[in-house]
This record gives sequence, C-alpha cells and structure tokens, in this order.
Amino acid sequence: MMIIRKSEERRYLDVKDQKTWMTFDPQNMVDLHQNHFGVLKILNEEILSPGGGFILRAERDMIVVTYVRDGVIIYKAPLEEPDTIGTKEFQNARVLNNSSQYAFNTSESEDAHVFQCGFEMDDCVDNCLPEPLKPNATKKLFTHAERQGVLRLIASADGKDASLILGQDLQIYSTYLQNGNHIIHELSQGRSAWLHVVKGKILMNGLHLQTGDGIGLSEEKAVSFTAKSPAEILLFDLCESKEQKEETTKSKTAQIKQTAGV
Repeated sequence: MMIIRKSEERRYLDVKDQKTWMTFDPQNMVDLHQNHFGVLKILNEEILSPGGGFILRAERDMIVVTYVRDGVIIYKAPLEEPDTIGTKEFQNARVLNNSSQYAFNTSESEDAHVFQCGFEMDDCVDNCLPEPLKPNATKKLFTHAERQGVLRLIASADGKDASLILGQDLQIYSTYLQNGNHIIHELSQGRSAWLHVVKGKILMNGLHLQTGDGIGLSEEKAVSFTAKSPAEILLFDLCESKEQKEETTKSKTAQIKQTAGV
C-alpha cells in the first residue's frame, strides 16, 4: 500500500522570518493519513531568514531529529543546553509533552534550510539500551561524499555504523544520487517506510516524484527508486506505532479465538 503526499499538498505557513512546509498536519483530525504516518508524526521543512527562528511545542513525547541542509542554527531542546548545528549536520533530541524547542538562524545574511523529523516515543528509549548508549542529544556531520550513491545510515536504535543513537526501533537514511542511480532498500516483515524527496526527481513504482514530494509504503517488501536528475533523499524505515501494535494484537487474538472456536 502506498500513500503519496505531493509537495503542494503540504500545509504551508509563512510568518515573519520563517517559511514552513508540513508534510503532516497535526490539526487535520479528519484524514489521519494527513496527520501522521505510523510513528512518524512530524516532517517539517523550514526556511529561516537571517536572524529568524521557530518555536515548536510538542503535544506528545517525541524523538526529534534535526537536519541542517544549509546554514548554521542555534538549537535548544527542552532537556539540553543550546547548541549550534551546521550544514550537513544531524542532531537527535528528546522532546517531552507540552515542552518547547527553539531554533535560530545565526547568519545575518543567509537563509538556513532545516528539516525536523518527529517520532512517537516508547518505553524502549529508557529501557532497551545500557547506560553508555542512552540516547542523549548528540549531533554528527554526514558529508556529501559518504552519502553519495548509497543509503547512508544517519540514525538507528543502537548507533550502528557510527549513526546517531535513537534508542528506538527506527532507522533514518540519507543519500545523494546522480541521474540514473538506482537504490533498493529491503523492508522486514511488519515494517513501513516513508521517503521524502529533499531535492531533485526520482521514479518510483512508475510514479514521478520531485522536490518536496513524499511517499509512504506499508506491506511492501522493498523501497526501490531511480534518480531522474541529481537528487537528495531522506528515507525512514519505521517500526509499528502503538496504534498499529494494538491492532495487530487484536487481529491475532481474534484469529486465535476463531481457530479455537470461541
């Protein structure tokens, strides 16, 4: 099953020193596919004018990964001290319910281009890792060269392959592609994926996607796509959400009862 979100379908906000494109609209309670995709609750693209910034207030406990595509920002997560994040750097942080995070563009002349990805947080964040691997706020630089032509693992549950430690069953990948490059990413049973076109054009399952477009896949064996121009891609390999787990449990319970003749 596929869900397509074209760039122009994203919610767009233009205020003073900030332009925001929201792939998922938390205020849309009618169409939940517009509201989130499984555990992926937020995927915001931000353009911050010189000296501009944003405040994002969390309505739930979340893991937030911030990606600065261009520029330098000062970022303040609720549980952390302010820190700078520069071009091509990713940072993970925990954002608790009813807390706020802040980001400001440090430049006096250039825009900052920022992506924020927010994920539903479960108890695994506190319980599944040993103390040295607790997912405290960290940032890492992932260069163009190490992402060129391959899916570079940016973040994972345990920090494998020098990725950010999330402490939760999620993987984030990034790649830069040249025209004609082809990527295949296999999905384990029960997992879903969201692909976002940061820049450029790709062909995926016969669909032409371009800058700002996104596509969600569930009950698929793999994510497969080909660049039709120089392109940058973010790919999220996602575990089941709490709602999905509850539905799976209900379904299995019903099957057991039916088999047992209850």
